[in-house]
Amino acid sequence: MRHKVLSCRISLFVIFGAFLFTPLEKSFGYPAGSNCWHLNSALQAKSNADVVCKVQVLSVCRGGLFKGGLSNPAQDMARMIATSKVLSVIKGKCPQVIDIEFHYSKDRDLKLSHPLWQLYTELSEGEVCIVFLKEAKPYYKLNRIRSKLRVQPKVVDYNLGNTPKLRLLSEFLAGCKSKDEMVRLQAVEELGYLGDAMIGEISSSPYRDSKEVLKRCLKIDSGLSKSRQIIRKMRSSENLVIKSVSIISSFQLDDSPGIDGPLELLRMNHARFDPNASLKKYGIRDFSISSLQLKLLETMDATTRRFIVNLKDLSVIRRKDGRSPFRGVRGFDYAAFYKQALDCEVVKNTEAMRRAIANVIWIRYEERSVPEMIRLLDDPTIHIRRTAVSALRKCINSDFSNSWELRKDGSGFGKSDEKNLEGRLKDYQDNEQQYIQHWKKWWQENKNRF
Repeated sequence: MRHKVLSCRISLFVIFGAFLFTPLEKSFGYPAGSNCWHLNSALQAKSNADVVCKVQVLSVCRGGLFKGGLSNPAQDMARMIATSKVLSVIKGKCPQVIDIEFHYSKDRDLKLSHPLWQLYTELSEGEVCIVFLKEAKPYYKLNRIRSKLRVQPKVVDYNLGNTPKLRLLSEFLAGCKSKDEMVRLQAVEELGYLGDAMIGEISSSPYRDSKEVLKRCLKIDSGLSKSRQIIRKMRSSENLVIKSVSIISSFQLDDSPGIDGPLELLRMNHARFDPNASLKKYGIRDFSISSLQLKLLETMDATTRRFIVNLKDLSVIRRKDGRSPFRGVRGFDYAAFYKQALDCEVVKNTEAMRRAIANVIWIRYEERSVPEMIRLLDDPTIHIRRTAVSALRKCINSDFSNSWELRKDGSGFGKSDEKNLEGRLKDYQDNEQQYIQHWKKWWQENKNRF
């Protein structure tokens, strides 16, 4: 039975969302790993680079000194110039040979080995990489962080299209076939970022009906299809980290990995690859089992915040009821997955993971997830309990109604004119047990339906 709803029928997604969203060189960024791993090349190419190109470093020489670096107080830094041959251009225009400026610590001995992370902000003679550059005449400047990709050293045919995203996509598809583990790992991670960016670009375009956009969409569709094909192969990798990252990227690419692989990752013992092992091998702790588990659930959450467009005819894919957009990855059984995920010890012990699960259950509000909504009413975190109440309200009463409008006079518990977010949050906090008890009572009367 539906309860009375507010006459304005404010969309819950807008109101509630405000608080829900909340040799080849060992090149690793500063601080540890940040410059390369999780680069998000689509974002860097669009927002933080005038020129993106693939280069071979011919020589490196030391220039003058200046005060800089990331330490406080500033330290003496050496200005370095890497003369580089441009093998291909991904964004912008530049000569065939360019000088790239980057920085070393003044006391750095170039002949000695150094921590892995230092080499992600630097270039070395002979290496081939993609660089994200700012024009700073007479040189091009390598950004201090997130400025360098390890790739296949050979020249790649940019046959998918001429946009920066499609050229980068060609590089990462080639990188997935590399014998170099580091190149393969970065390729599968960047395929996810890039796929998510391309899907988002199409779904948010206000000009989706134009012939020009349709033509571009067909090229993107071809690129996404190739990405999904290769990511499916990478999900079978014998390398634990590459396999796990491929599963995560699958959600960004809108390609269901099935529930077995993600559940296997959630159930994995952290000792198999702990933060210290990750730091030693990759120069960053983020590829440990514990970090990958959290990233999986947070990525699943993030990829339900977009809607999916059928790139063949540019129509928005909708739920079975035909009213609201479909949220998430097509073909993935979220209800079955979260039913088992909530039983995993790591999820029970990690608030951020339960929060990510609650968010997706709220966004999708499937009837099959009602038992999990009821279960989350007993979560120790108020945000998660509140999200569960809201999910029940959307699912059982009305998908357009407010989250908690049951009131003492029969229309709700709080003030009848309470519509703003701050007031509604306070109303919930003041009357939380009444809301929770209402839904628990409802569950006892209706659980046989589920």
